[in-house]
Amino acid sequence: MFKRIVLPLDLTDKHDSALRTAAELAKASKGTVTLLHVVEPIAGLSHEDDPKFYDRLGRAAQKHLDKLGKKLTAKRVAWQAVLLFGHRVEETVRYARAEKCDLIIATAPAFDPAKPAVGWGSLSFKISVLSPAPVLLVRA
Repeated sequence: MFKRIVLPLDLTDKHDSALRTAAELAKASKGTVTLLHVVEPIAGLSHEDDPKFYDRLGRAAQKHLDKLGKKLTAKRVAWQAVLLFGHRVEETVRYARAEKCDLIIATAPAFDPAKPAVGWGSLSFKISVLSPAPVLLVRA
């Protein structure tokens, strides 16, 4: 059913549930998982201004994606790592559209009944609204 799954990631360790879900769905459909990380520009410091700095960020991100990819390999799930530079929401949605992805799996913040609107500003919520593909939100 879902052959091309995108899993947008930051460099934290909060994505284990989303990674497991992506692995299960990809394995069931003989699909692939794209581990996607977008390096966000720092205000006032463009990639062109300090390419060495952004290259270091890119190398650190690639290392993290490769570590997560090994978990997929251990489960015999095909995967690839994609590293982009830009704004996370826009680049994730653009990538999903360009690659005709079937599903985006995003880690969502835990719901706090005392502050129900907090998650509305999250990346996962924004991606879910703008995505051309279905989005599965997995609680961290």
